[in-house]
Amino acid sequence: MWQTDWAENPREVDAPQSAHTSALDPADVASAYLLSWGEHCIECAVPDCYSLCPLYVQRRDRKCARLKNGIVPNPQYPGLFPYGAEVEFRRWGKLESAFGFGAAEPEAMRRFDRIDRGFLRAIRPVSSLLSPLSPYHRIHGAYAVLRERWLQRSTRDRTEVFDEFVIEVWNLGSQPVRLVLECWQQGAKFRTSIHLEPGRTMQRIPAATTNIDLAGPTGFIRVYPENDAEAHVVFSWLDFVKYREPRKLAASLPSARRSPMEPAQKVKCVIWDLDQTAWDGILGEQDPDKVALRPHVLQTMLALDERGILQSIASKNDHENAWSVLQRMGVAHLFLYPQINWEPKSVSVQRIVSSLNIGVDSCVFIDDSPFERAEVAHELPGIRTLTDSDVRGLLDRPEFDVPITSESKQRRTFYVAESERKKESLEFGDRYEAFLRTCKMEATLFHPKDPDQIERCLELLHRSNQLNLSTYRYSREEFLELLESRGVMSVCTSCRDRFGDYGIVGFASLRVSDDALTLKDFVLSCRVAQKKVENAWCRWLISMARNAGYEKIMAPYRKTSRNSVLRSALLECGFVETRQIEDGSMLELNCEVIPPACDVVTVAARDLELSRGSASVHELSPEITEPRRAAS
Repeated sequence: MWQTDWAENPREVDAPQSAHTSALDPADVASAYLLSWGEHCIECAVPDCYSLCPLYVQRRDRKCARLKNGIVPNPQYPGLFPYGAEVEFRRWGKLESAFGFGAAEPEAMRRFDRIDRGFLRAIRPVSSLLSPLSPYHRIHGAYAVLRERWLQRSTRDRTEVFDEFVIEVWNLGSQPVRLVLECWQQGAKFRTSIHLEPGRTMQRIPAATTNIDLAGPTGFIRVYPENDAEAHVVFSWLDFVKYREPRKLAASLPSARRSPMEPAQKVKCVIWDLDQTAWDGILGEQDPDKVALRPHVLQTMLALDERGILQSIASKNDHENAWSVLQRMGVAHLFLYPQINWEPKSVSVQRIVSSLNIGVDSCVFIDDSPFERAEVAHELPGIRTLTDSDVRGLLDRPEFDVPITSESKQRRTFYVAESERKKESLEFGDRYEAFLRTCKMEATLFHPKDPDQIERCLELLHRSNQLNLSTYRYSREEFLELLESRGVMSVCTSCRDRFGDYGIVGFASLRVSDDALTLKDFVLSCRVAQKKVENAWCRWLISMARNAGYEKIMAPYRKTSRNSVLRSALLECGFVETRQIEDGSMLELNCEVIPPACDVVTVAARDLELSRGSASVHELSPEITEPRRAAS
């Protein structure tokens, strides 16, 4: 439900002929959890903020309006209700709902909503008459308390188990934005961000991955735009749902997760089953002390680790027993975010993928059971599924043919450090940028010379999909020629922070001429995604370009089904789209711009020199000038 109390211009909910059709029909939903979404502020510090905060905007009840027009019912975007909730976020604005009610059928939810909105229509004129006497609209507060009690009595058993948290949202703006979704219950439980291109986005998150117990202690869920963006959106669905026919419905939904997807060229993660796959027999049916990994499985696991291919576990077992066996075997340290539980394997795999922040199309799931492979393949299109008999020839497959470098041998340790970062970041809640500043991240830019550096840059160009500007896959010969070109500046980026070393996380090539400076290649590892590395990098690039006499930087963006993430990051840094080109668009960055939050990461450059028309390797750390700041 939506708290439309403070919408300045309430609309009737009769759906017009031109209403958009939701991708999820309420008739296919058996029940939904009752959430009551209201307007809140990320940096709330009442009552002092009413007089001290420069962003305070007075609502009719004299509280702060962090939404430009409240939550407005828009009948052109029906979903669970006959309308969508139209919201214009101001800075620090967020939507929030406590959970502590229960489940209800969609028709019952719509009935609750009709009654609620009827009372609000009756209260509004009375409230207006009383406002000279009671400017704080106490009648609304009294009704809010009564509404909560009524809903608690009206909803069903709170022990209902839900399939997914469904987000259907329409971005009414002309630029992409990202929404942050957080779940809290006696501490932070879940956090993710959702990329919204203009138009509709449908995101379906397995309910189990949120790590909250809707039948347990009271908690809350919040949604807000990333980086204080003033987004204009309409929500058709923002609900936990239980389907009538989950399989049939899941196959029909046109979500991003459901869209056809080809596996990536190279594998980044192997997810293992245990029983009858990693070892012989069923753990629960034999003496745990006699269980041993199959010899060829152990050899494969160690070889994958050396190649820098991550590994995890999705097994239906008792976690304590299975983990103690893996520890006894001396291999437990190989697995990141292991999921040993009794949930569907697809839920476990999705949780692993989300935790690693990689694409499901770059993962392999190995299981002896045809049912489990089919379930995972059905729910997660794009993933490779293999049988236990495929393990013997696994390393000979082309998708596992990746360079072995000192960098790849440390990749698992990089992700262990990242796990520690995530744990600490949850303590900062909404203040993610504040957490990043405490990390004290440093980026070092240099020309790649050593064989290991060259192999790592080539690996990034071949393996990275989401943060890749050109997506061009250089051959080794082409890449070596690129590095030797006098008309090209090749820049390697490594990072470290107080948690540890990220290693080499980026590569870029700049084509230099008298007339133009062109960013041809720009690729970043997902390990530094959303950590403002690209913001700091672009500030350094602007400084280099200004010192060399250039006024702008061009960047041809080749659009794929995966790399819109990078496009959004570059637009945030100050790039603008100037025209369409073959397979994409031309991005342009004015050298009078400073990217927002570019001081979160400290940049040091060495061995790089840029002058008008030429680039060379030289001991230099360019002086950073201070051009004007761009609007974020």
